[in-house]
Amino acid sequence: MRILFGGKVFERLWEYIEPVFSGHELRAENEDAFPEVLSWAEVLVARPMKIHGPLLDFGPNLRLIHQWGTGVEGIDLKACAARNISVCNVPSRGTGNAESVAEFALLLMMLLARRWSRCRENLERRRLHAPRGTGLWRKRACVIGLGDLGHCLVERLLGMGMTVRGVNRTLRDSYASWNLEDLYSLDCLTEAVSECDFVLPALPSTPETRYLINARILEAMKPEAFLVNVARGDVVHPGDLEKALLEKSIAGYATDVFWNEPADPEHPLLKLPNVIVSPHVAGVTDISNRGIASYVAANVQRLMMGEPLLSCLVMPNTEQGGVFS
Repeated sequence: MRILFGGKVFERLWEYIEPVFSGHELRAENEDAFPEVLSWAEVLVARPMKIHGPLLDFGPNLRLIHQWGTGVEGIDLKACAARNISVCNVPSRGTGNAESVAEFALLLMMLLARRWSRCRENLERRRLHAPRGTGLWRKRACVIGLGDLGHCLVERLLGMGMTVRGVNRTLRDSYASWNLEDLYSLDCLTEAVSECDFVLPALPSTPETRYLINARILEAMKPEAFLVNVARGDVVHPGDLEKALLEKSIAGYATDVFWNEPADPEHPLLKLPNVIVSPHVAGVTDISNRGIASYVAANVQRLMMGEPLLSCLVMPNTEQGGVFS
C-alpha cells in the first residue's frame, strides 16, 4: 500500500518503521507538500496535526488515517466519515506509550520534589547537603482520569509506596482491584485533590476537560502540593496556574505539555524556579516507537485483508457515508 507519514519528523523513526512496513511504499512529507502528495496516498499516518475537510479533498485515494499515538483532537472525524475514510488511533497502554509517559511523570515528580533547580545552583556554589527535598514514600497522589495512562500511573505510584486517590467521570467496578485509597467522580474534584501531595491529570483534551484545573481546584490543593501534567496543556488554566505559583498557593508545577507547542522559551512560567517544562517527550522512547509502529503496521495489514480495524474511531459505510464506531 502507499503510506504517507505526515511530517519529515518521521524520518527519524525510520529504523522502527521500515522493518514492520516491509513491502509497502513509504513517504514522509510535511503538510506544505500535502496538496501535491496526498493524492498518492492510501494511508496517512499522522502526528498531532490539523486534518480537516479541505485538506482531505486532496486525498481521493485515502482509505485510512492512522494517528501515531492516542490523541485525535486535530482530526475532523465527521469530515473523514463523510468521505468514507477510516480513522484509528493507538491505545497507549500495552504499546509502550502510556508506560513511558507514566515513567516520565515519576521523573517530573521527583525533579520537583527534590528541588532540582536549587540543586543545580548549589552544585555551582559548591554547597553540599542542600536543599532539603520532599520524598514520595508515604505521600498521597491524586490521579485525575483513570484510562490507560491513569492506570499506568496508579501502578507506578503504588510501587513507590504512595497512597493514591483516583478521579474519573465514570466509576467502574473494575477500579476496586486497583488498590486506590479513595475513588471520586469529577464532580468531587476539589475534595479529591485536598490533602494530596501530588496531583496528576491524565485526561485527553476535550471541551469537558479544557481548563479543568482552574483557580477553584488550585485553591483546594495544599500549599505544599505539586501539580504534574503529562496530559494536555489546556487541561490547566494558564492564568490561574501562574497566579497560584506566584502566590505560592501550590509548591510547584511540572509539565511535558504546553498550551502552544513548541513552548516559547521566554514564557514567564519558564523563568520560575518551581516550574519544570519538557518538550513533549514523555512518550518518545524506543519502546513506544517500536510498539506504535507495530500497531499501525498491523492495522494496515488488516486493511489490506479486509479485516476489522483495531481501535477504530471512524469506519467506512459506503451506503450511508462513514459512521462512528
